[in-house]
Amino acid sequence: MVRTVFWVWYAIGALLLIFFSVPQGLQFSNGLFLVFYAVYAAEVIVKGFERPFVADQSVIYSQQLRPLRLLISAALIWTGGMAVEWFGVHTGHLFGSYGYSDILGPLLYGVPATLGFAWIAVVCNAVLLCRDFGQSGWRLMLLRAVQVGFWTVLLDLVLDPVAHARGFWTWGDGGGFYGVPVSNFIGWLIAGSLLSLFIPAVRLSGRAVRRGTRLYQAVIIMFGLVGLREGLPLCVIIAGIGAVLAEGSLRYAGSGQIPKL
Repeated sequence: MVRTVFWVWYAIGALLLIFFSVPQGLQFSNGLFLVFYAVYAAEVIVKGFERPFVADQSVIYSQQLRPLRLLISAALIWTGGMAVEWFGVHTGHLFGSYGYSDILGPLLYGVPATLGFAWIAVVCNAVLLCRDFGQSGWRLMLLRAVQVGFWTVLLDLVLDPVAHARGFWTWGDGGGFYGVPVSNFIGWLIAGSLLSLFIPAVRLSGRAVRRGTRLYQAVIIMFGLVGLREGLPLCVIIAGIGAVLAEGSLRYAGSGQIPKL
């Protein structure tokens, strides 16, 4: 059900963003997309859970990743994401000097409440693209944090310039990459990596990895095409590179690195 709702919402939204424009009366759909994206990405992790990486951690991780456990992780990511956004908006540090409009929904202390869901979506989706490279436990979590940082920044190199061009938020610093300061991408690297530590180190099935890869590719390509409409050619190129790299990661996983279920 969640999967169907997300892809229907995605298809309609992509059509409007790429070829037309979102009517004023449907502006709330921008924030809802972030919520659906977050719920779907989290559901893929829950349903794709395979088993703990090491047996001696069974005290910490039960034999299945229960929805309640990921719900707690999601709540922590939402809180952490909102906290770093609040810090960024009110201090100008970490991401740079910026401010939000109300396009993404009601503001909570200057930050749209849906931004917490955006962080859940991006982090969970990035986790689905991560490979374990034979590691487990805390080594895996740290290795995965580095990978999550990479995938989130790659997505943000496309997302942020497009969102800025569409007026979702505005930058006070200017310069950088299509008006987005370099500090923003450094902030995404740090925040994405740290927030990923809230998700337990679990093994995911091949089906979950494939779905996560297709989800990431769909999102980055959509923003890349919107970037083409907004006159941001480098975003289109980066979107293409991101889609190809995600496919390469999937092929590596399919070579035997994860179970093919």
